[in-house]
Amino acid sequence: MTSIKLCPFEIKNQIEILREEMVMIGLSEGLDSEQTIKVSQELDRYIAIYISMNHDLNEMT
Repeated sequence: MTSIKLCPFEIKNQIEILREEMVMIGLSEGLDSEQTIKVSQELDRYIAIYISMNHDLNEMT
């Protein structure tokens, strides 16, 4: 697994892109398809990073 080095804005954009991709794949291949699950897991990873970044920023203030 590679590390993700993006600013919060870029991560938020990637989350939106992955969300849209997951919905499209889910509609065409089904919610339990291997590809839908793969994109969902990647989306979860970006969301966790985004939440962690926001938490870290809030602790600084």
